[in-house]
Amino acid sequence: MAGGDIETRAGTDTGTFLNCFLTTMNKEFHERFNIPISTDGAKERFVNRVKMAIFGEFWSSLPNHVRRGKDKSVLVILGLRENPHEFAPSWVEISDEFWLNVQALEALCLVLPEQRKRLSEYIQNILDLSEIDLGIRWYQGRFIPSGSSLLDDKLVNDVLGCLQSEKYDGVRGPFIKGLEHLLHSISKPQLHPDVVTDMYEALEALAKIVTGRGDKDLSSNAELFVKAVQVSELYRPILKEYVVYGNKIRHAGRDGQPKPDLTRKEVESFVYLTGVFIRLAVIEEAQA
Repeated sequence: MAGGDIETRAGTDTGTFLNCFLTTMNKEFHERFNIPISTDGAKERFVNRVKMAIFGEFWSSLPNHVRRGKDKSVLVILGLRENPHEFAPSWVEISDEFWLNVQALEALCLVLPEQRKRLSEYIQNILDLSEIDLGIRWYQGRFIPSGSSLLDDKLVNDVLGCLQSEKYDGVRGPFIKGLEHLLHSISKPQLHPDVVTDMYEALEALAKIVTGRGDKDLSSNAELFVKAVQVSELYRPILKEYVVYGNKIRHAGRDGQPKPDLTRKEVESFVYLTGVFIRLAVIEEAQA
């Protein structure tokens, strides 16, 4: 890029260009000098950027009538007390704990719907500045777990897009709940079985719609579901094993029995597999 091009671009869109420049510099710096960045260190920097860019710059730029009471609304959502100091912002009650700040950003987006687009740009810039993958990404006003970018795009983002129709509400709800459980399982591994249960319920709800048998569970609808999505008989064993696995996990833990100890990569793969089945059933309709 020629120098004149840089000057022209900087003059017309200085903020965007500067953000891109700083993001590139930040991502390359620790690599150029072989500086190790721990997950805890990256999370601490994330929190610092949130406090400066969002609780500072973004919040201060809003008109007083827009800001009025919104910070307290966020505290209510988070279950925190109002700041007792009359002249200090309510944000001081939000600690430096990573997940609390993640929740605070979602809550802020919820109470400021008209500012969602601009706030999302701030949040995405902060994520782009992160030196390593923090295990989260921003999607339509909420955080969801990050995995393989290609699989996330096709088996999470595309799936959520295909489920926007009102008739898929019963599918979209547990699918999103499963993503949220997967996100929080980063700090609470005991939630791993809940991810499987949520995803299974999402596919079960879809099978009821596709087969027209709303009174049957997935075990009973499996063969009709395979026929309805028009795949070969060779594909049937894959869904059958999915049903067996999902049932074992969601029924475990009953009668005082402990829930199975699942790894994150295992439940993440179950999320992607659920996305595969949902795509098979709805992608053609969504594209049409």
